[in-house]
Amino acid sequence: MKVEDIRRVLIVGAGTMGQQISLQCAMHGYYVTLYDIAPEVLETATSQLKLYTTQFVTEGRLTQEEATDTLARITRTNDPKDAGVGADLLSESVPEHTKLKCEVFAQFNQLCPPHTIFTTNTSTLLSSKFAKVSGRPSQFAALHFHQLVWEANVVDIMPYSGTSQETMELLHAFAKRIGQIPIMLKKRSMKGIINAPKPKRPIKVPARYAPSGPN
Repeated sequence: MKVEDIRRVLIVGAGTMGQQISLQCAMHGYYVTLYDIAPEVLETATSQLKLYTTQFVTEGRLTQEEATDTLARITRTNDPKDAGVGADLLSESVPEHTKLKCEVFAQFNQLCPPHTIFTTNTSTLLSSKFAKVSGRPSQFAALHFHQLVWEANVVDIMPYSGTSQETMELLHAFAKRIGQIPIMLKKRSMKGIINAPKPKRPIKVPARYAPSGPN
C-alpha cells in the first residue's frame, strides 16, 4: 500500500489525544472515524473538537468554511463494526493498560480490512506487547504524537523487530502529509524523543560566578 491509498483513518479512543489526532488528520483532508466505547466520551469529544476549530478560526489558522469541512470529515461512533469498515490506518489512544490494548487490537483485527495499518500512540508501553495479537505484526508500529499535536508537531515512529520496512516508510510519508515532523527510531523505546529522560550533565558555572579560590 502507498500513502496515496490512505483515505480513511480510524482513531480508537476519544480522549484528549484521540481528539487531537483525529482533528489533525481531518484538517489535512482525511476522513476520520473517531471510536470510543463510551457515548459520553464521544459527546465530550464532539464539544471539544468544536472548541478547537472555533479557536483556529479566531487565530486565522482556518477559515470558517475550512473549519466546517474539517468537522464534517469526522464521524463519531461507539459501534466497533461501523468503526472498522473501510479503515486504511488505525491509531490507538486508549488508556495505558497492556490487557486493554491487546483486547482492542485483537477486536479490530477482526473488523478492519486486511490492508489496514495498525499503530499505537502509547508512550509508556512497548509496542511489541500488542503486535502479535494485532494479527498483522508486519503492519504494526508505534506512531506516537505529542500535545498539542498541531503545536508540538513531532511524531515518533517506533518499530519493533517484526515491523516491515514498507510500513515504516508508509508511516513516515503519512506523518508528513498530516503536518508532522517524523522522527524515525531504530530501537524500541517506552518513551519517545520528547518524553525520553534527558542525560545528566555536570552544571557549568560561568567564569564570572566561579569562585576565585581562597581569600
